[in-house]
Amino acid sequence: MTKSLDCSNFLAISEKLNETRLTRVHQVLSTEQSALFGTVAILFQYNLHYLPGFHHADTPAGIALYQPTTTEHSLYQQFSWPIPIHKMTDNWAFEGIYAMGSTASFGQNPKSDVDIWLVHHQDLTTDQLNAIEQKSQLITQWFASVGFEVNFYLIHPKQFIETNYLSEQHSLGIEHSGSSQHWLLLEEFYRSHIRLAGKTVAWWPQACLTESSSNVLFLGDISALPASEYFGASLWQLYKSLQKPHKALLKVLLLETYTAQYPHNNLITQQIWQACLDDDFSASNDAYLFLYQRIENYLVTKRDVRRLEIVRRCFYLKCGIRLSDVNDNSSDWRTQTMRELVERWTWPDSLLLTLDNSPQWHSGQLKWFNQQLNELLLTSYRTLLKFASKHELSDTMRVEELGLLARKLHGYFSDDEHQLVSLNPLWSRQIAESQLTVIHSRKNKQFYLYREWAGKHRLIGESALANADNVCALMAWAAMNKIATAQTLWHELDRSKKRAQKLNGLSQQLVNLMAQKSPVSKRDLCQPCFFKKVIVVANLQHDPTVKWRGQEVMLDYMNATPLSLGVKQKNMLGDINIICLNSWGEWQSHQFNNDCGLLDAISYLAFGIKNAHHKIDISVISCSAKLNNHLEVQLKQVLVDCQSLVFQIGVTNTLMYPLQLGCDRFGLYFNSRGMVYKKLESQPFTKFKLVPQPQPQRMQSVLLSRPDLGDDPFSSMPSVILQFITAGAQQYFLRQRAQTLDVFLVDEQNQLTHTEHQDVTMTQLVAQKSREYVFQAETITDKHYFNMPQFFHLKRRKGELCVVPFGINEDEMGSVI
Repeated sequence: MTKSLDCSNFLAISEKLNETRLTRVHQVLSTEQSALFGTVAILFQYNLHYLPGFHHADTPAGIALYQPTTTEHSLYQQFSWPIPIHKMTDNWAFEGIYAMGSTASFGQNPKSDVDIWLVHHQDLTTDQLNAIEQKSQLITQWFASVGFEVNFYLIHPKQFIETNYLSEQHSLGIEHSGSSQHWLLLEEFYRSHIRLAGKTVAWWPQACLTESSSNVLFLGDISALPASEYFGASLWQLYKSLQKPHKALLKVLLLETYTAQYPHNNLITQQIWQACLDDDFSASNDAYLFLYQRIENYLVTKRDVRRLEIVRRCFYLKCGIRLSDVNDNSSDWRTQTMRELVERWTWPDSLLLTLDNSPQWHSGQLKWFNQQLNELLLTSYRTLLKFASKHELSDTMRVEELGLLARKLHGYFSDDEHQLVSLNPLWSRQIAESQLTVIHSRKNKQFYLYREWAGKHRLIGESALANADNVCALMAWAAMNKIATAQTLWHELDRSKKRAQKLNGLSQQLVNLMAQKSPVSKRDLCQPCFFKKVIVVANLQHDPTVKWRGQEVMLDYMNATPLSLGVKQKNMLGDINIICLNSWGEWQSHQFNNDCGLLDAISYLAFGIKNAHHKIDISVISCSAKLNNHLEVQLKQVLVDCQSLVFQIGVTNTLMYPLQLGCDRFGLYFNSRGMVYKKLESQPFTKFKLVPQPQPQRMQSVLLSRPDLGDDPFSSMPSVILQFITAGAQQYFLRQRAQTLDVFLVDEQNQLTHTEHQDVTMTQLVAQKSREYVFQAETITDKHYFNMPQFFHLKRRKGELCVVPFGINEDEMGSVI
């Protein structure tokens, strides 16, 4: 690199690149979006009542070195705003306003969102920053009302230099990465930013030499990215993949290429700057194009042809250039370069047409592409995990945020057979199917779901959308992902028309019951999960009412129960399916089809209900040939009764609920640790076993004293912990006593161990256990990658021992992630 260049040369080169990017961004945006983009600096330079975002006269405004541009007058006219009087002043709120990310790069398309960094003056108070935050939200809403997605981020000018500025102001959120990435985020900003107003960012490699310049903004030196940060950054990109997996895959793979070169990284930022020094401001000097080329070179070296092909498709789709439409790209500055790339890739016209028609992709195409993306994302994650295991986790990353991200990912990447996994619609505008077919394989005892009417002659070459061990799980999956609608016709191969009618009736109800999405807050993710919605489906596979020859009307006169009907006391409940939405935003489906299926189902529900803050919504659907109404009413009453008992349970008492099921009479015993059942004629119940399952029916409950637990380890633990125990996750309950740290660990199988630690703080122990879990993931299955332990602090409030999630402030608990 030429060392004779001074700061003025650097500023000139940087400004030339900035002007080039500004020109390009307006070429890609629509006319309306281009005008809106041009107003961003105006809206933060002035705080006037007639401008969007105004909410208080004292909200700080003004940008350093601001000068009105030649195009501003036309914008005021276009939006019918009076032209404000501009006065030069030293009293400004912002060091500068910058766009960053894919804006003005190969990765920008008309549907791309725009990320704006508001680098504020370091002396602004918390109240002033809150006022700016409110203004930003109002401006975001104004842009969104006309179909333009813009996200604003408040950035302290020293937050990358002095880590104490990485505070709650920058906590983890839907758009903000919190502490999961730091220097890598700054590197992305340096390589992609566009100055809209304010100081020039000193992003060139010699930036440290210009730190003292008053007209230059120095945010930090990225010449040596710390290895400790790659894990948090990869976890954040996986989280972002839940919305835009094709975009996240490119960024995760870039991290993988960086780690392959570590510690001798040639960052993309350096590559762009070198091209500028060579006076190359052409389309080839582009951050996103360099990103793709870096990944391509890496995968070619590894001879990883399969990953490379998917990466190329992701890059093409991210750019949004439709090469199959000859007349659609005449003014796009990227078109020629993209044509050259596609020609080099030897893509057939049929593939181009398929990719360009991605808004019309059907569920089968989406399923295939989702599988490829998820597999590649996890492949890169394993590589980055292996790299990170040789280094410390970043000291700027809050381990509680690591846990939140991992918990959010668990539901999506889990291979739990009961989990209903989301299908990302990607670009498709409509993924609903007019017809769906279920096929049963007797060989492997699985049910498979196919799109359209898949007769035997059409199965060759077709791939199933999903598979499960029962039909109900497939129907719930289709309803949850909006593949099935109220108009979808269902078929089951080699079954009768009556069977199809049963499936269609059930599907229509599931579509309505599973339509609403439930937001998940940080409070939800850092606490034990509980059920928020339960759907009970009865007699879908095995229906005893088919052989029943009685009169339904007689049941009302006899006040009979379909759970023990007639002289022979026949149970008219064959199988029962539980579809439930938990507080972590995960849908699951469980089938119970043995003689005690209802009891097992109640046990499962009781454990999932006990942590709920209020009574949950329970819906019952009977798919019987007869007695539908009676079964629905009876089951609903049983489940409502059981839910009431769960909420009445105290720490020291047990409630027994008697239930007649067929010829047998059962006692259902509820306490703070769950529910177990036994036949009332059997030997006395002696000891509780914690089981993550069932619930009771309509009869008088009986209050019992708590049985003697003998040497059960739970008998000596603080009773408040019992209320927080969940299933399937490690939970640490920590209590500080003088020089001793009490640690109560409840594992995935709800086994308790109690240890005492000396000379270790609570924070140190949480960090140690988090690291141990993260890096043991190299030797465990994908199912456990993101099932991070939960940490709770046992502390006293007004004399009462309380359980508090570790590390999450109360004021950020309600925010959505």
